[in-house]
This record gives sequence, C-alpha cells and structure tokens, in this order.
Amino acid sequence: MVFTSARRPRLRHGLLLLVLFALPGCSPREPGDRVVLITLDTLRFDAVEGGEGRPTAMPKLKAWGDASTTFDHCFSATSTTQPSHASMLTGLHPWQHGLTRNGQRLPAELETVAEHLKAAGWSTSAVVASFPLSAVFGFDQGFDHYDDHFDRGQPGTDWRGDAETVAHEDGEEDEDGGAQTPQRFYSLSDSIVDRALALLDDTDAPRQFLWFHFFDAHAPYGDTGDGPTVTPSQILDRAEEGENVEQAIAESHDLYDLDLRFLDQNLARLLERLDEQGDRYRTHVVILADHGESFGEDGSLAHGRRLTPGQIHVPCMIRSSLLELGHRSDVVGSIDVADTVLGLAGVDGSVGHGRDLTRPLDRPARAFGMRRTYRKPYLDRRLDGSVVVLDHNLFYLADRDGRIYRGNAGMLLAPEPGTALPEELQKQLSYLFTTFEDELAGRAPQELTDDETRKALESLGYTG
Repeated sequence: MVFTSARRPRLRHGLLLLVLFALPGCSPREPGDRVVLITLDTLRFDAVEGGEGRPTAMPKLKAWGDASTTFDHCFSATSTTQPSHASMLTGLHPWQHGLTRNGQRLPAELETVAEHLKAAGWSTSAVVASFPLSAVFGFDQGFDHYDDHFDRGQPGTDWRGDAETVAHEDGEEDEDGGAQTPQRFYSLSDSIVDRALALLDDTDAPRQFLWFHFFDAHAPYGDTGDGPTVTPSQILDRAEEGENVEQAIAESHDLYDLDLRFLDQNLARLLERLDEQGDRYRTHVVILADHGESFGEDGSLAHGRRLTPGQIHVPCMIRSSLLELGHRSDVVGSIDVADTVLGLAGVDGSVGHGRDLTRPLDRPARAFGMRRTYRKPYLDRRLDGSVVVLDHNLFYLADRDGRIYRGNAGMLLAPEPGTALPEELQKQLSYLFTTFEDELAGRAPQELTDDETRKALESLGYTG
C-alpha cells in the first residue's frame, strides 16, 4: 500500500502516541472528581413528584430523580432563601448561624463547605440566579469563582438602584443626558445554564466543587413565557377587595408550572452535559430546593411566613455511585447538605451538625427549622381577608412520619387543629424549642440595612 505524503505524518503521530502510552508513567489522564450542588428556589415537593390530581411539572427532572436516590421526606431549614442556603453551606440551623431572614450577611467566621473543600485543594465555583445570594451577603465565602451577575429586572418596578450594589446591564439616558442603570435582580435558567456550561468547559481542575442556583419558580409567575405574569401580592390585593380569587390562584399555579417546564428543559441541558463528561470526571450531583410555595392550601400564598408542608417539604435527590438507587423514607434536611457534599468528595472532616447521607443511618432522624424572623411586627395577609401579626419566633420539628410540630419557648401548636399533643411529647418539644430560642438569642445578626439593599430585596417581594 502506498501512503501519500499528506497521510504519513498522521500515522507517525499515532504511532508515537502508542509508544508514549506504553512507557512507564505515561498514560491518559485519570478521571477527575466533581461534586455539583444544584439548588432550586421556591420548588414544591409535589411540583416534581406530582400529587392530588396534578401531574409533575418537571418530567425530565423526575425521570432523572427516579434513576438516582430520591429522599421523599426532605424539609428546608426555613421557607426563605437566604437562611435555607446558609444552612446548606454551613451545616448549621438558622438559630446557630444567625442568618434568619433575607437582608442579613452570612458571618465570615463560620466555615462553609466551599471553604473546607478549597482548603483540601478543590477548585470551587458558583453561578447564582438572584440578588439574595449575591456576594454582598457573604455567600461567596470559599469560592474561587462566584458569578452573581443578573440580567432581568422585576416587572412593575421603576427603581434604579446603585450600580455598585447589584449587577446590571446597559442603561439608558435620563432627561439630563446622564446614564440611568436599570437594576437587575435575577436571571432565568437559560442564562444560568449557558454560564454553567461555559464554566464546565473552561474549568479543568482535577477536583471541582460547583454550585448552580436557579430562580425560575419564584414569583412573578409566568415570566419565562410571553404572556401575562402575576405575583402573590396582586392576588391578595384582589382578595382584600372582596373578589373570589380561586380562579386567579389556579391561573397563577398554571403559570408557576409554565416556569417549571422552562426550568426543566434547561436543567436537562446541564445534567446531560455532566453525563457527557463522565469520561473526564467522576461526578456526584445533589439537587434540592431551598423551600416551597403556597397556593392557597393553608390560606396563604407565596412563602416565608408559614411552616406548612407546601412551604418546607421540598424535593431532594442525589446521583452518585456511593448511594443505592431508589426512594428513601428517612427524614433529611437542609443542614445535611454540607457534610453530604464532603462525603461525596471523599474529604475528611465535617461542617456544622448535619448528616453525611452517603453513610448508613445510625438512628431514626428528624428535621428541624424555623420561620424567618422580622425586624418589626409584620402584618401577614391571608386569603380569607384576615391579617395575622407575626411578632414571635416559630420553630418546627418534622418527625419520622413526616408530621410537623411547631412552636417556641412559650407555646406549642398541634399538627392538626383540634388535636392534643401527648404530655411527654409536649415536654420534649418545649425543651427543644426553648433551647433553639436561647441559641438564637445568643447570636447577633449581621444586618445589611442600607436603603439600596432593602429596596432590591423589596423588589423581589421580600419585606420586613
């Protein structure tokens, strides 16, 4: 056979590679290690698993979870974004890390899972989708790369904030010819996944911890489409005027599902890329929500003010060779994320007081959490027209059967109206909630009370 001169160099190169790989110490690169944490804002458990005649709104994620390890009884540390994410990253309850509402800063003296992994030689990167998780609040602790650029403003707001406080895009001229900068508060999943995929392609460290946060499920509902959007406050305004808002609630739930289908499609792009790179990295993926959302089941809308199943029962799933596939019934919570990430990474040590879910359960577990706090008494509007004053701390315990007990140092609430708690259980709960109250009292929150921060949070519906 005669080889042309154009083909001969390729043959020599291929033979050279074969010779090199046969030599001692010369071999293709061993697969690296990658742990990916994906947090989904405002995602109800039944939005993924389906329930009560409403099918899953995220069929791709459900199929992914069915081929992974799914925890059917996962409860969030709070029903609010910042405290729950602080618990995931530190392995501490809100009354321990001290961040109990949006607008506070994660204390720098606390160790995060990112800091622990970075100290162990891991590359650490994050892409987050909304202002409450921006670096100004300390969530960038331990990350080599922290992308908190937001490209969408909040519909209906005309506030144009400090460009140095929040990420922004191009502005427009005001009447005096100066530049006005429309404030950007969040990004949708198409943008987040695009940046996540670029990060996956650009990062070649042998050991990687990646955190990706998604905000699509959060109000305003419907902003992933081209049609109308709606917020819970708009529905509550109509309820206050005496309207029957059942249809409006149903329509808002449909728009919520619309946003979830958009998220589902984009999230699938990310999960597929992670699978495609399986020859380069041994990959472990943790997916869970920071909290859920109410659509009238408990007489309220949205999240952050109640400790009801719709707001604190969240989806949680892990895909890893270290875990058996299938559904698990043990109770888990937000504080279990940090040590589980370390377990998946094979890194010694612990962060906080959570469990490493890669290890066998040594005893039946419970989950604990609390309602967010308020700077001053907050008037919580309900769908029946009533207004409830929120002026006290409220903690919860989710028992092994998924039953939720709520209360504080001075009161206990039965799981169901009209039922009485056994005396021994009352003693246990009173002791626990008093202990939580004392721990919280011993922590001084780090408030970010400047006007720009407060206005940015209010634009996303976070008040008080």
